[in-house]
Amino acid sequence: MEMLWLTILGVLTVGYFALAGFDYGTGLLLPFSDRTKALRRMTPFFLGNEVWLVAAIGVLFAAFPRLEGELLSGAHSVFTLTLAGLVLFMAAVQLRLWWWLVFTGALMVSTGWGLFLVHLLDAPVPVALVMPALFAVHGWVFQHRKKLLPVTGVLVALPIPLAFSRIDTTGLMAHADTLGLLAWVAVPVIPLVVLVQWSIVAISSR
Repeated sequence: MEMLWLTILGVLTVGYFALAGFDYGTGLLLPFSDRTKALRRMTPFFLGNEVWLVAAIGVLFAAFPRLEGELLSGAHSVFTLTLAGLVLFMAAVQLRLWWWLVFTGALMVSTGWGLFLVHLLDAPVPVALVMPALFAVHGWVFQHRKKLLPVTGVLVALPIPLAFSRIDTTGLMAHADTLGLLAWVAVPVIPLVVLVQWSIVAISSR
């Protein structure tokens, strides 16, 4: 049962970084791109991509109620930066605000995840540059070389989950009985996320 929830959390996290990653990457490249064209390409996708993050957070709180403190310990400012960047990025894209606000939001989010990687690995601060660099490459591939998206998707999706896997979740998960009850919800989580994303993209693309 514990492995089921770890797998679901891992799949949702990987899905978020692989899919939302090209949004942030596109945002990071706006100063060097045809901004109108780039924003038009990413708009139908970005709302659906964020659904993976929402689902991952839901799983985290439901199945790993004591892991929140472990993750937030010493990283409050990192999460504040990332959350502020997410809000700015989503508002700027959705409301068609100035391109530099989209860029700023993408920079805050990618830097925040980079600093979170540093936190998980207890690594030197320059390691934080890995995530913005991977996002930028993923965004460039999304705009110019879509056939390579699976490759860059894997590259951008793995650092955080791999670093996260170093945490010993023993004693941090919900009680086994609770996990058993939640398992009835766990099975349709990923198909539901895929359906919601597909619906959002289909509607937005009209």
